[in-house]
Amino acid sequence: MKILLIQPPNQTESMTELYPEGYAKKARSIMPPLGLLYLASYLKTKHEVIVQDMILNNQGITDIGKMLNEIKPDVVGITSIIGLWPSVLKLLKEIKKIDSSITTIVGGPNATYFPEETLSHKEIDYMIIGNGQLPLMQLCDKLQKKEKGYEIVNCFIQGNEYSNFTVVYNDENNLNNFPLPDRTFTPYMKYTVPFCPENPSTTMITSMGCPHRCEFCTTLRPPLMLLSTEKIVEEMEEIYNLGIKSILFQDELFTINKKRVNDICEQIISRNIKLHWSMKSRIDSIHPEMPELMKKAGCFNIHFGIESGNDKTLLRMKKGYTQEKIKQTIDLVKQAGLSVSGNFMLAYPGETREDILQTIEFAKNLDLNVSQFSLTIDSPGSGLFEDAIRCGRRTHNYLSEYIRHPDPDNSGLPTSLFSASDKFSQEELHYFLELAYASTKTLFDV
Repeated sequence: MKILLIQPPNQTESMTELYPEGYAKKARSIMPPLGLLYLASYLKTKHEVIVQDMILNNQGITDIGKMLNEIKPDVVGITSIIGLWPSVLKLLKEIKKIDSSITTIVGGPNATYFPEETLSHKEIDYMIIGNGQLPLMQLCDKLQKKEKGYEIVNCFIQGNEYSNFTVVYNDENNLNNFPLPDRTFTPYMKYTVPFCPENPSTTMITSMGCPHRCEFCTTLRPPLMLLSTEKIVEEMEEIYNLGIKSILFQDELFTINKKRVNDICEQIISRNIKLHWSMKSRIDSIHPEMPELMKKAGCFNIHFGIESGNDKTLLRMKKGYTQEKIKQTIDLVKQAGLSVSGNFMLAYPGETREDILQTIEFAKNLDLNVSQFSLTIDSPGSGLFEDAIRCGRRTHNYLSEYIRHPDPDNSGLPTSLFSASDKFSQEELHYFLELAYASTKTLFDV
């Protein structure tokens, strides 16, 4: 069976108004579709698989016809995130218009977090939620035999009535059970990130989930799963042998376990793997000896979700640390010779104009190598969203409604739909964003 896996185009990317004008195109890097590479690496043992990164190839919806004509797939699988949802739907409609016999499958975060809403679109034949390797393989095996994909865990069929879309996580879904992502499915040498010391670059993931419960994060997350140290270092060695120079780790919290970090670094050093890498951490999960060892192992940057420069806001966010702790950790990391980047959320509910300006000034005084700012979003499933419902600022799940009924005449989503603040006008919110980016070192500078 021939399977085409697609990273949809971002020509209609949404949520760009949450950042300054031009940020999405100028300052964000194009990275490989890691989830699709995991799927392809597992499927290729039994099926013919092609991966198309339409973002990297700068392709649009109209290019799908030529692609289908050349590849002639039996199945098309598309990964979906909320920011690319308009592109996904347009792509699906075009596929069915060209050849209705092609089986369409959608997976990814959008399907996992909003399954009922996603499957409401008739162009989708099957939907897979959670980790996709096992259910997608089982589904393709059945389709090859001309069978329907009934009774596959985490796989749902168009037209069936379902009372429960809860993701089933078990030992079969463990990351360690599946092959490493095969980066040769895409032109891996073309992925470059100006932020990295050397290119080409790629991404990696060594864990899923996060044990912390910040107020603005959704609770609809997978249980904590850790890739073994052996597989992590094996993947890094594969990347090094391909000629890739830098890695951006995408884990929510790479430093989740001190011993694990130490073991990874020591194996990288002992195997003489020469790669530059950056990862995400929390302010309170960096131990004193950690930065120096990480630098020896090739780490060049630590990215922190700092979020605010106001202690009262940090407390409401349930971050678990203060301004003083932030300063101490940043100093510790910089003393080890590592660069530091940080993310900040502006206009958190309850903040005054003075609070927002304090965060911008705090970020400026930290002298980070790169600062990133965004307007606060009250994502459905988060404590912040539940508070918005209780106080009447939100009356319903706005993303659920949007996924079911996206505006066909508007590819993007207005800031007003996502912004968690009800104190400031759109003009004021964008003023804060522009001021923050003008006052600090950002990816624009890189």
